[in-house]
Amino acid sequence: MTTQGIRARVRVDARGTATVRTLIAHPMQPEERDAGGVLLEAQHIIEEVSVTLNGETVLTLACGQGMSANPLLTFALHGVSRGDEVGIAWRDNRGQSDSADFTVA
Repeated sequence: MTTQGIRARVRVDARGTATVRTLIAHPMQPEERDAGGVLLEAQHIIEEVSVTLNGETVLTLACGQGMSANPLLTFALHGVSRGDEVGIAWRDNRGQSDSADFTVA
């Protein structure tokens, strides 16, 4: 399954190391207050990104308001073969979430 919210490219080398580049569409809005401390806009951020390899969780990333809007993440996974499935999912502080699965090329 692929979605508009998560795009990724997964490439594996001869040693079984996959490089995963993923772009997650999310506003990552930090909390804003005026000079008097009145809340202008509530925080809207991704709290957690999880990565699975063939259904088994291999990476969990705790996120915060320091992450940019539409975050681009790059990481390596070891012991990967062509045809394996990499799943990427996120959950934010407002209860929204998205997930997508990608086949290793």
